[in-house]
Amino acid sequence: MGQYARHVFVCTSGDTCPAQGDTEAFVKTLRAGAQKAGLKDDVRINKAGCFSQCGHGPMVVVYPENVWYAGVKEGDLEELLTSHIIGGKPVERLRYDPGKPGANKIEVKPAASAPVAVEPAAQGGWKRACRRDEVPSNGMKQIAVDGTDVLLIDTGDAVYACQAMCPHEAVPLEQGVHDGAALTCLEHLWQFDIKTGAPMGDAECGLKMYPVKDEGGMLYVEVTRG
Repeated sequence: MGQYARHVFVCTSGDTCPAQGDTEAFVKTLRAGAQKAGLKDDVRINKAGCFSQCGHGPMVVVYPENVWYAGVKEGDLEELLTSHIIGGKPVERLRYDPGKPGANKIEVKPAASAPVAVEPAAQGGWKRACRRDEVPSNGMKQIAVDGTDVLLIDTGDAVYACQAMCPHEAVPLEQGVHDGAALTCLEHLWQFDIKTGAPMGDAECGLKMYPVKDEGGMLYVEVTRG
């Protein structure tokens, strides 16, 4: 069975799920519900990267039953928690079954907006990530940059960017901790050098790093380089 009776993944950084619902809030609501039910050590609620099912969101996946949910709304969370996560009975009305395995993205047209000027740093391989003040001081923030899931790490005097998922078992590194020098994934305590991505301690491989620059309080990441 593994370490948990149920393991729940909520897409919080794909191309469309975060735009189709407040998936960060979904995670907090489900975690609070599991804890209130006394299942803190039995149920794990994780943020997850893109499921490659863009357009069907917000999406939630529950293991070990391997049940995928699509179009989940805030009002569905209580039923999802009570019926499936706690009670073990899947919520059939929300079940996702595209009829084929693998990626299954559908085009979602963005809302019309006024044209904006291209900022100098956004040209070439540099892509706008977010404002510097959106990354918690001495904290971390996972964000999608031009379709790539990136973890931004604030060390107090600089911001670094690396792949969002731990190379060990694809656990979001945002759920780990850092001390300004080393980033630790709490799932199996693999550690990485924040500045270089090099493995530390028991880690068997390093992280993919991305160049970052701050222009006028806006962070840009060059996602086309390793």
